[in-house]
Amino acid sequence: PQDPDKWQGILETKQYRDSSVQIFEEKIIGHEDCLYLNVWRPDDHRSKLPVFVFLHGGGNTVGSGQDFKGDFLSKQTNSIIISVNYRLGVMGWFRHSALATGNPLHDSGNYGLLDILHALKWVQENIHIFGGDRNNVTLGGHSAGGRNVMAALISPLGKGLFHKAIVLSGGMTTAPPALGEEKSADILAQLLIEEGKVSTKEEARQWENKQSADEIASYLRGKEAEEFPPIIGDPTIKMEPFPHLFTDGHVLPREGFQVMESGEYHKMPMILGCTAHEVSTFAYFDPFFFNSSINKSKLFVKEKFDLYQHAVEYGSKIYAGFNIDHTADLLTTFTDQPPVFAYRFAWGTREKVVATEVQKLFGAPHGADIDFFTGHEESMLDRLFPDSYYTRDNQPGRKKLNQTMVTYVKNFLHTGDPNNKGLPQWEPWQNQKEAERVLVFDADHEQAIVRMSKQNFLREEIVQEMKNNLSKEEYRLIADQLFDGRFFWSIR
Repeated sequence: PQDPDKWQGILETKQYRDSSVQIFEEKIIGHEDCLYLNVWRPDDHRSKLPVFVFLHGGGNTVGSGQDFKGDFLSKQTNSIIISVNYRLGVMGWFRHSALATGNPLHDSGNYGLLDILHALKWVQENIHIFGGDRNNVTLGGHSAGGRNVMAALISPLGKGLFHKAIVLSGGMTTAPPALGEEKSADILAQLLIEEGKVSTKEEARQWENKQSADEIASYLRGKEAEEFPPIIGDPTIKMEPFPHLFTDGHVLPREGFQVMESGEYHKMPMILGCTAHEVSTFAYFDPFFFNSSINKSKLFVKEKFDLYQHAVEYGSKIYAGFNIDHTADLLTTFTDQPPVFAYRFAWGTREKVVATEVQKLFGAPHGADIDFFTGHEESMLDRLFPDSYYTRDNQPGRKKLNQTMVTYVKNFLHTGDPNNKGLPQWEPWQNQKEAERVLVFDADHEQAIVRMSKQNFLREEIVQEMKNNLSKEEYRLIADQLFDGRFFWSIR
């Protein structure tokens, strides 16, 4: 990433700029000129406001800063909210030996993460002009954005650029450089096949062996950005189809997140959050279930639907356990780690709050909590099931839950502690057995329901529960078909 060119006069910033190149609704959108920030602040003249920089989700292959609109949150929290565009897909995460320059930044392959770190540097240098406090910056993100926040915590280049973190449905995941180089070779082979230069991957390897590094680099750089997203496709939150966050030894430590085990990371107050049914959307659209989910008569055949519900139940526990519980347990082993606050978002799981079909299929899916932070009701479920998810009847309760969650965030952005008068006490994470460690966010039709819970998802206990309750065939299907290779513990 490069610094922007200087300009004279007033720059019009009334429209969103292009996202990174990606597939959206079966079309290629975006542009290589995509590194832009979106900035919201309260409409007044106050200064020294806390700053919240947010990273969108999308598997590091899709999405943009438009996915997190900060106008409502800025006003409600009296803070500056910034969402970030960063490079995605091959533009953001690509390693090939032919592109090596000897400069560790250029050669890292972690261009999307470098974009994020550069955005944070921009904040440090410029946010005072917007009335922001450069010494009170919180970095947050959802899903892949949350994993990028965690990566910034261990990156030597992230030191001093932010002071608090909010990680939603993201955890500690990296890829070895060799996996990235293997993938880049596959991408090169696919380009050659599609162009008609070769017919098979083996012929592509032979072509590559005959070329110099400069010739391969020239070929790759000669390709249009729009040619790459279809090759990657939809990795469905799996690292193997699209490896990224490479442990290159410069942008990210070669040991990856193992460095945290010795306390080598940027310690700061943190909020870690997840939803009650993180895996429901991924299971619903998985080919194993999707054909049945279109034809509801098949989905509700007892054996198929029972397996679907088991996949959602145990997959969500594995997802939350890896991304939240495991991370919180590790962080809180260090006496100099400031408090870590954890939550589980459960709105949509309570009977008759949303339509029964939506509750049984999805509950509280991945990303359901985002609307309750932004105040913008843009959930995919509301589009798929109109008048069944956000309804007139559940509006009073969900609005009160929205206000409660935003108030916790406001306190955290200002002080590093989400607690204040008038709110249920949010206790920090504790490792002790039977400790109340996680705050549950829920609501009925009329009221927010917020309470502490002793819930703790441990891998060994979840695996044992699955073995006790599932047949060997059911266990195999869930472990191999749905869980394998995703961003959580393997249970194979």
